[in-house]
This record gives sequence, C-alpha cells and structure tokens, in this order.
Amino acid sequence: MNCDIKSKTSLEENDYEKENAKLIISELIDLLNDERIYKDIDVIIEITKTIHLLVKQGGYRRKQIIEHPHLITSLAKLFNTDNDLTRLLSSLFHDLSIEIDGIRLLLDNHIIPILLQTLEVLNDDVINFVLTTLRNCLIGLNNEIAEEIQINNGCMIFISLLIHRHSNKQMNFLADCLLRLAMFNKNAQIYLQTSKLFLQELVLILDETNYDKLSCTLIRMLPLLSSNTKTKSILIQFNLVSILEKLLHTKYDYKIQRCCLLTLRNLSDEIIHMDNYDSLIIMLIEMLASNTDIQIKVYIVDILSNLSCENQGNKLLMIRNNVIQLLVNILIQNENRDDIIESSICTLRHLTGKCPLANEARESIRINHAIPYLIKYLHTKENNWSLLKTCIGLIRNLALSSNNIKILCDHRTVYKIGKLFFQMKTISERIELFLTTLFVFSRQQDNKFRIIIYDQIINSSCVETLVQLTSMNNLDRIQQMSKAILDDLYHSEQIEHREILKQIEKSIKIAQFLQTD
Repeated sequence: MNCDIKSKTSLEENDYEKENAKLIISELIDLLNDERIYKDIDVIIEITKTIHLLVKQGGYRRKQIIEHPHLITSLAKLFNTDNDLTRLLSSLFHDLSIEIDGIRLLLDNHIIPILLQTLEVLNDDVINFVLTTLRNCLIGLNNEIAEEIQINNGCMIFISLLIHRHSNKQMNFLADCLLRLAMFNKNAQIYLQTSKLFLQELVLILDETNYDKLSCTLIRMLPLLSSNTKTKSILIQFNLVSILEKLLHTKYDYKIQRCCLLTLRNLSDEIIHMDNYDSLIIMLIEMLASNTDIQIKVYIVDILSNLSCENQGNKLLMIRNNVIQLLVNILIQNENRDDIIESSICTLRHLTGKCPLANEARESIRINHAIPYLIKYLHTKENNWSLLKTCIGLIRNLALSSNNIKILCDHRTVYKIGKLFFQMKTISERIELFLTTLFVFSRQQDNKFRIIIYDQIINSSCVETLVQLTSMNNLDRIQQMSKAILDDLYHSEQIEHREILKQIEKSIKIAQFLQTD
C-alpha cells in the first residue's frame, strides 16, 4: 500500500515538474518574441539568468531548453553587446557544452561561429569560458565541431590569440583546441603544418613556458605537425631538436617522453648529415640503457638508425658509447617485436658498414652472441621483405670480418641466403642484394671455409639462377657479379664443384635450345 502511494506521489511530482517547465519556457518564449524586450538589457540579463538556471537544474527543465533552441539563438545575437550579458551567455554556453545534447544545439544553431568571432574582442575573464566551451565541443562531437571551426577560420583566430599570449591557463585551453583541431580535421592539420608563424610561436612558447600543463599539450601536438615533410625543416630551423633534448631531461611521464621521441624520430631523417648532435645521441643511448618502456625504446632505436645513416661522426660516437651491446640485448630480449628488431638490425648494419670502427662493431656483434639471433630472420621471406633485406645487409657486412666466417658457416648462412635468392629472383633490387652478399662470401681467403661456402652455394639451388643472370641484357652490374661468383666456383679446388657447375650450364643450354627450336 505504502509503495503504491509513493509511486503515485512520484508520478504526480514528475507531471508537475513537466507542466512547470513547460509553463516557464512558454513565458520565456513570449518575452523573447516581444521586440521591446531587447531594448531593456536588465530584462534580457534576467531572462538569461533564468535560462541558465534551468540548464543547471537539468532534468525536464534542461530538456525543454534543448527542445526550444530559439531561446538560445535569440540571446546569442546579443553576445558581446554588454559585458555582463556576454559573461552570463558565455557561462550558459559553457554549461550547455558539458553534455552532448547541448553541444548539438550549439552546433546546429550556428553558435560556434559566434563564439569564434567574439574571441578576438573578448576580455580575459570571458576567453576562458569560450575556449573551454569550444574544447568541450571538440571533445563531444570532435569531427563535426572541428569541421565547423575550420570553415569559420578557427585556426587563424586561435593562432592570433596564441601570438598575443594570454594567461597560462588560457594558453593551455587554446593549445588543446589547436591539438584537437589537428587531430580531427585534415585541412586544419595541413593549415597548422604549413603556417610558419604558428610553428615559430609554438616553439618559442615551448621553450619559454614553465607551466607543465601547457608544455605537455604543445608536446602532444608535435608528432602530428612533424609528420609533414615540409614542416620538418621549419621546426629544425627554429631549433626544436635542442628544445626537445632539453625537455627529455625533465622528468615527464612516459606518454610525454614518447611524444618528444616520436617528434625527434620524425625530424631525424632531416638531420642525418648535420653535426653538433653529440649530446642528443649520448642522451638517447643513456635512455636506451636505463628505460624499460618498449615503445620509448622503439622510438630511440629508430632515431639512432636514422642518425647512423651515412654520418661517420655519429657512427663513431655510437660505437664508442657501447650502443652495439645495447642493440644486441634488444635483439635477444624482443624476438617477437619486428618493429624494434628491424630498426636495431638496420642501425647495426649502418655501424658495420663504411666507418673507421666498422670492424670493431662487427667483432662486437659476434662477441655478444648476436649472430644466431640474426640468422633466424632469414626465414622471414616475403611476409616482411624490409626486415629480411636489413638482416641480409648486416650479414653481408659481418662476412667482411674473417673472424665471423666460422659461425656464419656453422649456421649454414650462405645456404639459407642462396635458397632465398632462388625463391625471390624476380625483382632486380632484391637480386642485387643477394648477389653482393654471396659475392662477399665467395671471396673468403681461408681455403677451408671457402670450400664450405661453395658447397652451400651449390646446394642452395641458386647456381642455375646465377647462370641465367649472366645471359640477361641491361643488367651489367648484376651480370658482372654473377660471372664473378661463377668464376670463383670454376676455380674451386673441389672437382665436384666444377663438375656440378658444368652440368647446370649444359642443362640450361639444352633448355634454351629446345625453347628456340
């Protein structure tokens, strides 16, 4: 019985609430339909306060406001006509932007352009509300709001505010709006990437501010901006690399460190041939040695891979600071992470190539027991050619050190490479990689290992491919290397090597004759 009474009372209260809300809204609509009302700012302020209160109260009252957008659009026309009214309206719009239905109302009734237009003339105490409202809208209806802001020159307005430098809190809201614009709208992202004025201001603020929230927001924007090729050179010109190095010394959390490193990775292919980055390289090596976050390690190795490409000074610095052992540890400890494995192998390939300490690097890889871990990636084949290519390139470099030949032969490295060559002989870029590697192996001076290498080449079935390549046109370098390897086999001390070679050549000639007959 008591439950029934309570339920009936609750229903009656809900009905009363609905009727009361409808009555209030009806009276507000009547007031706003009277043109004379707009001449009395005090009455308009009271109407705005009432509407704001209904929004704050929520429930049926808020719902009635949402269902009668005319109330909001009528008031929005008066935005920035009176300081007190503007302050009230900005607070009202802010409270509407807290929930999706309110954001939809602001979007569908063209309130966003009004907010943007007034940003340029508002005083500081209102800018916070407007920026927070726009930020809430970007969070709630990201793509649609970003599009609306972009087509109403939002980027330009935000950049203008950025230049005039308001409070740290406002700057952070502003930076967050720019970040979300870049995330959710491609045209906005391109605009920001190509605005030299904006990029310069961003870097200056990042260098000057001591407000951590603002720094973090700006840092989160950098990976997006630095993904554009043209933007990279501008950011480097504004000394962003040194600023990021300085920021990495600050104890930010992993997410911010990742953003700094991802930005450096994006920029690093543009500073390959530049010097004066010794302190950055040393810091990255120290981070690689001490960090446990795998994604941070991925970014660091990617950067080191780029910086070790065709830069002798950087190579020497890395080798002298024990980067070989760190990279070998990564190979051993992260067998299932192809991303960091490939970058690690690529860096090792650079360090073991043209460099005064290249042989020391080759020896270090063997001493740290990395060669067996490398050879297993010769099974990768077509599904990851990029990793396989990098691995073969490093093995070719390792074969230049006579001390490495035994372990390479013991693991049947030449046979595996020859087998892959036989299976993947259709693309000239790949052919050249396989040939240069087999050529290095075939020129070994030690007679014992030379015989083992010839055995593995012949048993891998790639000799037939070598013979075919010698008769192809327009492949001069490939022809020369193929002939050189075959000549080595012809001069083998093992009679069976020469006999097998002659039989293969004879079979190919017969096949060619039959095809032309």
